[in-house]
Amino acid sequence: MPINKTLLPLALTLFLLSAARAEESLAPITVSETLVINPNISNQDGINMPSAPRTDGGDLLRQVNGISASRFGGRGLEPILRGQSQTQLNVRLDGAYLHGGCPNRMDPPASWAALETYDRITVLKGVQSLTYGPGGSGGTILFERDSQALAQEAQGLHGRISAAGSDNGIRQDLAADLIQSGTQGYARLLGAVKTSDNYNDGDGDTVRSAFEHQEAGLILGFTPKAGQHFEWSAENNRTTDVLYPGAGMDSPEESGNIWRMKYSGAFQHNWIERTTIELYRSDIEHTMDNFSLRTAPTYPSTHPKAGLPMRRETPTQSDTVGGRVLAESQAGRTRVHWGIDTQQIQRTATLNDIDSGIPKTISYLWPDVSLQQTGVFAEAAHRLAKANTLLLGLRIDHVDYTTGQADTTPSGGPKTANQVYSMYYGRTAQNDQDTALSALIRYTHKLGQSWRIFTGASRTVRVPDATERYVNKWGSEGNQRWVGNPGLAAEKHHQIDLGISAEHAQLQWSTVFFYDRVKDYILRDAARGQVGILQTDLADVYRNVSAELYGTEAEISTALTRSWHASTAVAWVHRTNTTDARPIAQTPPLNGTVQLDYRQPRWGFGAEIRWAAAQHRIDTLSKQEVGKTAGYTVFGLDGHRHLGSHWTLRLGADNLFDRNYAEHSNRANLMDPASIRVNEPGRSLWAKVTAIF
Repeated sequence: MPINKTLLPLALTLFLLSAARAEESLAPITVSETLVINPNISNQDGINMPSAPRTDGGDLLRQVNGISASRFGGRGLEPILRGQSQTQLNVRLDGAYLHGGCPNRMDPPASWAALETYDRITVLKGVQSLTYGPGGSGGTILFERDSQALAQEAQGLHGRISAAGSDNGIRQDLAADLIQSGTQGYARLLGAVKTSDNYNDGDGDTVRSAFEHQEAGLILGFTPKAGQHFEWSAENNRTTDVLYPGAGMDSPEESGNIWRMKYSGAFQHNWIERTTIELYRSDIEHTMDNFSLRTAPTYPSTHPKAGLPMRRETPTQSDTVGGRVLAESQAGRTRVHWGIDTQQIQRTATLNDIDSGIPKTISYLWPDVSLQQTGVFAEAAHRLAKANTLLLGLRIDHVDYTTGQADTTPSGGPKTANQVYSMYYGRTAQNDQDTALSALIRYTHKLGQSWRIFTGASRTVRVPDATERYVNKWGSEGNQRWVGNPGLAAEKHHQIDLGISAEHAQLQWSTVFFYDRVKDYILRDAARGQVGILQTDLADVYRNVSAELYGTEAEISTALTRSWHASTAVAWVHRTNTTDARPIAQTPPLNGTVQLDYRQPRWGFGAEIRWAAAQHRIDTLSKQEVGKTAGYTVFGLDGHRHLGSHWTLRLGADNLFDRNYAEHSNRANLMDPASIRVNEPGRSLWAKVTAIF
């Protein structure tokens, strides 16, 4: 009887889960996980550093159990955590918020993280803190740098350089991280260059996925006296010639600049121990078109320009300015974090007809949208007896929305944005505001020396983003239109989770269950005359519905011997639009990994199985759903060898048996009504050399 390749890793996972009978006291890694990207620069072990070259932050985050990614092309993978994505996740790049320039999210925030220039990624699953900004109902992802700690390792010049490449996709991935440190300050210089060709899938077919990326950054730190620290940084990211296989457009040019200023120091006050101040600005420019990197489509036979090229271009601008002031106080066994944060997001985008050589605006995709948010928060962690902890948090946010071009008539289009909103929803965009109240309670209880139970309950509010409220993509046919809803209510998430973890000398395991009941879930749907929708032309629209999300995650890690280590992980999420009794589109299926590693002081190797079950539970009425997806199992190998005291060589193979497969989460494209599933890369052989000095 043939063995089902999807059931094999699931059986291995269940076997390891059944072996979890040891005692333990593991910090709840199912709820919080950290990937060390650039461990202490002098650390020669480097086991936790990313092995294979990755296209961007979303690609790397798929290593975390419970995170899937929605593929759109070779880069720009959109993380999905516990069934939530986009602005349901708070993503911070070294303390800064960045909102991408593409309305269709070719460049989600994680894609702007040049991986080799960050020191770690911390993933907070679900709602664990209210101090990182509004919303965050699905979780918080922190791309972090710790320049001060790295600078304190040694005086003078030290750092790391690396070079990597593969035979299928990423041709070269070069990075340098240099620090010049003194007694009171440091300068850190970061740089990365990545070039990717189109990759081949498991059937040998070429997938349009090429791009070129460059990043450069400078960080200056100053410690005038013990307990005080100032830091300033500036970085530029530029990505060119980005191809998207499932899109009607490519991105010939996108660039982003990020500036940050930080201060942390002891505060001489009897009830404030420490303060942290963070200020940032991110400016993004993004251009899409359908002719510079591909052959433009032609007008249909019924059009007066039949047979001629139909050239379209979309330039966009997305600027974010914000900051946070955080104070820390201690009162007996209670630690309090409290403060204020703010961000202002300004976004503009136009869809232009450039057939004549002079751009004529068809529609204002983002009609000069401004979102101003200010929040105050307080979070208290109280240590109870026997190392048990109770965490209480409260947050209030106020948001103002404005649009500057909603009544501006486009030079080459028939309707203003407000006319389109009125056509689909019976209302227009006005200056509007929201006030949101969020609350959190978490409790951790230690059982003996080895077991820990953790549970939490929260209410979080996510306000609609610029696209959900105001996007305005006009097309001659209804199914080519994409219309935001200025009357959307904010999402209200009411969540609980319950987990248990344990740790013994040779075995660690943890599992967590979560449930989320959502009022006013923001659903991207097709216009069929639903309640609140005035048209039946299948345009992409947004509406509020009730929703229910629940799932589970489990992980086990065990030391088989001093050198052999095994681990397995599994994650599952279930999402339902309860208003319409329909599944929510693009829900990842049951998935997991099985890992076996052999480690010696100077060398090691590992083997990994990644698998996913078939996904047959789909929303057949959604244009975002590509269809049912088959399950898959793929194998990978990697190994490393330390060459002397400074050099490390890594080799590996991803998708070793050249399996042709696709993740269920694939994004259909609004500029082209055809839904296209993008296959994952086939077999990829890669190598990486790192020098630490």
